[in-house]
Amino acid sequence: DEKIKGMLNCIHEHFGERLSVAEIAAAAFISEREGYWLFQQVLRTTPADYLRRYRLQAAGRLLKESTAAIGDIALQCGFGSASAFGKAFREQNGLTPVQYRRQWQDWNK
Repeated sequence: DEKIKGMLNCIHEHFGERLSVAEIAAAAFISEREGYWLFQQVLRTTPADYLRRYRLQAAGRLLKESTAAIGDIALQCGFGSASAFGKAFREQNGLTPVQYRRQWQDWNK
């Protein structure tokens, strides 16, 4: 569906920016309500949850592949603060960003 593709492209291209569901839906030329409905029907999630998971995946890649500071990664991936990022990351992965990075580095030695 072109509408869902438009919304996903918006998320993938702008995940590091402040992004509302209304802006995501507008990228596909639909209403916010229709955007919620489409996400539920096609992806079984909300646009906000998808955006959050996408940001955390991007942050995980950066933790693995770079030596950037945790706070810099948090901001680059659209989190308002390092503490908000740390909490969300820990909830999804069961590890803090620092623990995740260390574990990944130890595993690759």
